[in-house]
Amino acid sequence: MTIKRASVYLLFTLLLTLVIGSQQAFSQEIIPETLVLTVYPDGFVFVDYTIRVDPTFPTNNVTVFGQVLEDLLIVDNHGLPLEYSISNSNLSVYSLGSAEIRITYFTQDLTSKVGRYWTLRLVSSVKTRVILPVEAAIISLNKVPELIETEDDRITLLIDLGLIEVTYVVGVLGTEEHAQIVLDNAEQIILKIKNLGIIVNEAELKLQEAENSFSLGNYANAETLGNEAEQIAININQTAALAQSKITEAENTISVAQNEERILGLNEAQDLLNQAKNEYNLGNYSEGMILATQSIIKAEEATIFFEMSETFPVYEIIVAVLISGLVVFGLLFVRSKKKPEVKEKKRRIDVERIFREHKDLIPEEKQAIQFLVDNNGECFEAELYDYVKLPRTTTWRMVKRLKGMTIITVTKFRRQNLVRLKNKYDIKE
Repeated sequence: MTIKRASVYLLFTLLLTLVIGSQQAFSQEIIPETLVLTVYPDGFVFVDYTIRVDPTFPTNNVTVFGQVLEDLLIVDNHGLPLEYSISNSNLSVYSLGSAEIRITYFTQDLTSKVGRYWTLRLVSSVKTRVILPVEAAIISLNKVPELIETEDDRITLLIDLGLIEVTYVVGVLGTEEHAQIVLDNAEQIILKIKNLGIIVNEAELKLQEAENSFSLGNYANAETLGNEAEQIAININQTAALAQSKITEAENTISVAQNEERILGLNEAQDLLNQAKNEYNLGNYSEGMILATQSIIKAEEATIFFEMSETFPVYEIIVAVLISGLVVFGLLFVRSKKKPEVKEKKRRIDVERIFREHKDLIPEEKQAIQFLVDNNGECFEAELYDYVKLPRTTTWRMVKRLKGMTIITVTKFRRQNLVRLKNKYDIKE
């Protein structure tokens, strides 16, 4: 009796598993492995895509592109027709035993037309190959294709997954109408960039050449010049953005040097910055970017300087320079030989505790802390600059961050900054 019950239970479990597996099979949804869209002059699109499927699933659900599908054909990897049912944009294919499905059909639902402008629009889950009609000219794309090639007067695009929008015209390449479209588009882009305060004289001159060619009936040349004018304007805008970024960086670098009282060489950095701004205002964005970069370098190299009065006579200036040289030499000698008085007993610092409590320390910060530990817990900020081999601005920010984390203190000593590890990290004896 017990064996029969067990057999019935096993049979019931097997049937339940088959039912659940069947339900999962019917709910299986797949996406295309390849997708090719061939566009025709009348707006029809031939959709062709191949899908790999699990031959053990009796049914596969596929999302189709478009609502009205004409000449729909679905075959397996042997070219044999497969049965299917369709509802709205969902296609159920009965493909038990098939490892591959190929679906082809025509649809007009992927294109729309305004005047002479056609637009192909869809959302694809895979890379898509779009083949435009013969003698079609692309007006705009919503994203940069991975590949553009032309064969037999047809443009082929390979576009990444996601939203795809391609606007094009057919049969007007090199004509008055198409040339006018190109010139209008270039003019709009140039005006848009100009409204940002960017000087686009070169692009405007090129556009004027294009318009002159157009007025003479040389439409093909007008198109070429119009496209060049548009590209020049885009390049100018990009260069201007880079120049402005460098100018802002130079201003910040000079500000940091001023806060650190590093004024020797800072006037030169400021002069370069002023020249960069002048060139920028004149529309010489490349020159402005170069000058701003030079200003950054000079500001980072700026050092402490003892300012002298400009009213000194020449001989007094000479004497002052000599005295200043001796003073600087003396300070350097003192810096190398003398530090603040510390206890004769060497500090024992728990560096592992520091690293354990502050796990977000970057390698350069750990390197600086270890340097302090090896130097009895303290050093001059200038010594730290020399040790970590980083730009002064970067080292200054690092010291400021360590101070904010309450790992170190920074105090003034003999016109220098003394960096010291806090006593709380000393090992108690």
